[in-house]
Amino acid sequence: MKEKTHQIDHPQVKRLNEIIEQKGISKSDMARICGVSAQSVNNWFVRGTIGKSSAIKLADALGVSLAWLLGQDVDEDAGLKPLELQMLELFRRLPTDDERKRIIMVAEMRLQEIDDYVEKYLRGRYVKKVED
Repeated sequence: MKEKTHQIDHPQVKRLNEIIEQKGISKSDMARICGVSAQSVNNWFVRGTIGKSSAIKLADALGVSLAWLLGQDVDEDAGLKPLELQMLELFRRLPTDDERKRIIMVAEMRLQEIDDYVEKYLRGRYVKKVED
């Protein structure tokens, strides 16, 4: 009989184990929440992946972000990466909505500059290739 091994180092399995530990639920509880068999849940740990539908149900039921559950480096509750959390904190500290709008405008302008640069660069490469 072939022995199954859990993917203990896989990010999704780590998160599933954290949920078991922090929320005090079992694999059977996970199966009930997701409407799947206990064997399906065990397979998540063996394969190192959880199905999209089950991940959504589990994240919603347990109040964790889907991105966090899927192993991304984000805040457990908000689903934001550390730099995004830092930016949000700075944004919230601005004293007025006018200041917040100004920051949004500056970010939009910067993104447009980047888009324009990329378009110009790609167009230049295309023209150069055609000439060659």
